[in-house]
Amino acid sequence: MNINSNGQTLAIAAGLAALAVLPFLSGNAYLEHLLVLWMLYALLALSLNIVIGYLGELTFGHAAFVGVGAYTSAILSTQFGLPPLLGLPLAALVAASFGLVIGYAALRVVGPQFAILTLGFGAILFTITNHWVDLTRGPMGITDIPPMAIGPLTFTAARETYYLVLALVLATAWLCHALVTSRTGRAFLAVRENAPLAASLGINVFHTKLLGFVAATAIAGIGGAIYAHYIRVITPDIMGVHNVAALIIVVIIGGRGTILGPILGALVYIGLLESLRVAGPLRMVIFAALLTGTVVFLPGGLVSLWQRWRTSRKPEAIQPAAATSYPSAEGGAK
Repeated sequence: MNINSNGQTLAIAAGLAALAVLPFLSGNAYLEHLLVLWMLYALLALSLNIVIGYLGELTFGHAAFVGVGAYTSAILSTQFGLPPLLGLPLAALVAASFGLVIGYAALRVVGPQFAILTLGFGAILFTITNHWVDLTRGPMGITDIPPMAIGPLTFTAARETYYLVLALVLATAWLCHALVTSRTGRAFLAVRENAPLAASLGINVFHTKLLGFVAATAIAGIGGAIYAHYIRVITPDIMGVHNVAALIIVVIIGGRGTILGPILGALVYIGLLESLRVAGPLRMVIFAALLTGTVVFLPGGLVSLWQRWRTSRKPEAIQPAAATSYPSAEGGAK
């Protein structure tokens, strides 16, 4: 156990060190921009993973909460002069409020009906954002959004923003770990595996799902606010279904129900999209084929490769225990 614990600690330390030096190894501003996008997708995928991976529900409305957070912080900073740093918690609060209302209505159904309801709510929010010109400027979007700033430190360049989003990703990953290992997290997993059985054990299935859904939308709101202050221009397109599909792809590729999976999935998603630009019009065809292959041959995501490797390295001495004979129901040994 000590060896495994030490190995995990070393692996985590090496990973953190690699993430810290990546911007200095990139060599140009464009690669640093891709690193920021990686971290942003990782943050949003971690939030979506709470719903898909831990609660076992498929939602098509997650991008709407990203947009709510982005528009909340952008409007507060451009129209009311509120510092962007104060816009982050307010963006989370507003997104979580929408999540509470929508979740309260939608989580009373399960399966495809829940997915369709979230798709409908997302479409409603997109339509409101697109037509409420006085507040959101409609299809023209909001421009000249001030960059994120913490005291005298202003995050105008990609490198500085990368470290900011990296800190949020690490904090979210730690919170997810703490959640899964807590009593509430175990309730999440119980509801995911067998909701009727969880209810028979005294778990309030609806309240458990609603808590996870609201937490996911709050994190999505923070991610949307960071995106708005980084790109400094937002339009209703941020709430589009294609963005939801991208986040779902990231979670599934990396491995749903895991912490490392969404981060790896975001890296593969951003990396493949950029690497395949040389293919021109065939880029999305090749990308779709690679995604299909991943889903078919790695249903557990990229994280399952690591799990398979660890399983293959287990000592064979523990395997003969499975062959131990036990008394049968009739009384003899089989």
